[in-house]
Amino acid sequence: MKQNICVVIFLLLSTICKAQTFIYPQNDSILTEYNDGKFWAYLNKNDFVVGLSCFEEKDDYGKYYHLDIFIKNLSETPIVFQPDSVHSNLLTKKDDTLKLEVYTNEEYQKKIKRSQAWAMALYGISAGINAGTAGYSTSYSTSYSSNGYAYTTITNHYDANAAYQANLVANAQIATYGKLMTDERVTKEQGYLKKNTIHPNEGIVGYMNIKRKKGNILTINIPINGNVYSFELDVNKKNNK
Repeated sequence: MKQNICVVIFLLLSTICKAQTFIYPQNDSILTEYNDGKFWAYLNKNDFVVGLSCFEEKDDYGKYYHLDIFIKNLSETPIVFQPDSVHSNLLTKKDDTLKLEVYTNEEYQKKIKRSQAWAMALYGISAGINAGTAGYSTSYSTSYSSNGYAYTTITNHYDANAAYQANLVANAQIATYGKLMTDERVTKEQGYLKKNTIHPNEGIVGYMNIKRKKGNILTINIPINGNVYSFELDVNKKNNK
């Protein structure tokens, strides 16, 4: 941690995702650092250190404010961190305050499963149609009558073995697609903050996602042991250019 800075706005460097600008209050001591390319801000008070790094992120399941959160217990008693207590507000461009949805791990997993269920249903329909039509083929033959006129005969064929093989391929593709989806859910769950007991001199680090909305000032509140650690960020894209 390199310096102690108050009442200063830092413009974060953008990496793969769009980083945000932190706004620091006057009444709190702020520590800042870059860690592995990410800019972190820390509040050190009431026997706890709470750190935050935030950037916008987009994946197959939506657009988010991605939060990396660090919590260090400097007290002499263990506490329980409750992810569902983290909440966030957004000051909109119309100066209205909007409550944003902060996803717990369970809520985020449900969101992913719903999206994957739709994708799997569409994929299954497509694979089933392809397999169902694989055994059918059509041939055309042209013949000539005695007076010289040509006419075409259309013949439909059904190959049961071809249909069976296509079914096997379709089922294997669906199973593989389902396995990939399961693996992706497992990957996204790794590191997502869950309910944890934080013992004295121990810390936890993980991430949470907030459903992204357009606005000006994003406020993130992290309650710890009866105290709220608040961070404000300028998320207006015009200001962050």
